[in-house]
Amino acid sequence: MTAEITTLEHPIDAMFLIHKALRGEANRTVEQAKCLETGCSLQPFKLAFTAWATAIMYHAEKEVGAGMSESMDRSRCKTAHDPIERVKWALLEKEDEEYSRLLEGVMDVMTVLETDIGATSVITRTKQHLYGQVLALRVAQDDHLETEEAMILPLLRDNLTPENQMKVVGALLIDNEADDRLWVINWMSQDLTPGENELLKALESRIHQAHSMV
Repeated sequence: MTAEITTLEHPIDAMFLIHKALRGEANRTVEQAKCLETGCSLQPFKLAFTAWATAIMYHAEKEVGAGMSESMDRSRCKTAHDPIERVKWALLEKEDEEYSRLLEGVMDVMTVLETDIGATSVITRTKQHLYGQVLALRVAQDDHLETEEAMILPLLRDNLTPENQMKVVGALLIDNEADDRLWVINWMSQDLTPGENELLKALESRIHQAHSMV
């Protein structure tokens, strides 16, 4: 169990709450894969995996697409002669590469479900294959989240104003294209402590206030 997050010094630090929820979802999915028995129903596993995969794909889309990528001038970083600027570009490129690995991992698990197992029941060989792919996906996610926490978040704190950080966080937490705009926040809440949920609720309020002022 990870330590409780008691404060968010910067808006972008909300990423730690998102990461905690992603790790919780990964652990549930791994446990479901581990507990599969020969001939048993795949439904509990599929429900857990679908929730995890949905969160991964949304997280990737918003960070690489409308979130962090647009908040930093990548072209300037890439062409700059300043070594520090080039390091920034390299880190952002690494972020994209790790997201590609994550999405490939999601597809690998789906391939096992649809091709190796399909409409048949679970047997020992397919259970082992499925469990191996799920573990590989969790490892890829852990690597990505650790890189983000150690390298990307400090970069964002130093280079984005609090206002731009709020825009990034808002895109990650509020899904304006969904019928349930707050599904991400509701999904996260299951893995957060009461105190962390209060932090999330306060951040949600700040996001709505910032949006209303635009």
